[in-house]
Amino acid sequence: MSTEAASASIAPTIASTAARRVVAVPRPRAQFDTPESFLKAIGRGCEKYTEKFKDWDHLFKANTIVLKHELGIGPKQRKWILMWTNKFRLGINPYLIQTSKKHAMKRTERLARAKRRRQD
Repeated sequence: MSTEAASASIAPTIASTAARRVVAVPRPRAQFDTPESFLKAIGRGCEKYTEKFKDWDHLFKANTIVLKHELGIGPKQRKWILMWTNKFRLGINPYLIQTSKKHAMKRTERLARAKRRRQD
């Protein structure tokens, strides 16, 4: 079976499974009443995607397929948004979680450090 045939047979299954899933959309609470305020509160670069969400329902009904293919959101922000929408459904208000400064070194810095170590 070719790769194209395999992906073609999987695509309808994914779409039909996603269409059948019923998602609970929580009511806005506290200061989180728009997608903009929600995405700004969770941080990590998600606030730049505020214009992609039409309204509150669109934010909470979007699944990973919609976020990836229709809205063009990258994997890190996509996972972060999905995690926080689920936590909001469970009653946890979003708050900013800072990334660790220890692992925030850029790729170019890591490569330069590795090159210096090889030279020593």
